[in-house]
Amino acid sequence: MSVQHEGEDAKMADAKAKKTRTVKPVYVVMQVKDENGQTIKLTKENVTVISTHKDAGELLDMLDAGRLPEGAFYKRIALA
Repeated sequence: MSVQHEGEDAKMADAKAKKTRTVKPVYVVMQVKDENGQTIKLTKENVTVISTHKDAGELLDMLDAGRLPEGAFYKRIALA
């Protein structure tokens, strides 16, 4: 059985507190097609990211309430 002093406990708590979680970006490649399957030409200059969400419930609430702009859509991206 090891005995720890109060100073050691504080150091361990500080070490745990200093660990930061880094979030890596997600790059999504998309293509928009019309009803005939033909690609609609878009550029990054005329595409706007409206929002990003980690909570599906929040996003579904926005959809149900009609709070997304006309033509906006979402795509679920599963991260490995």
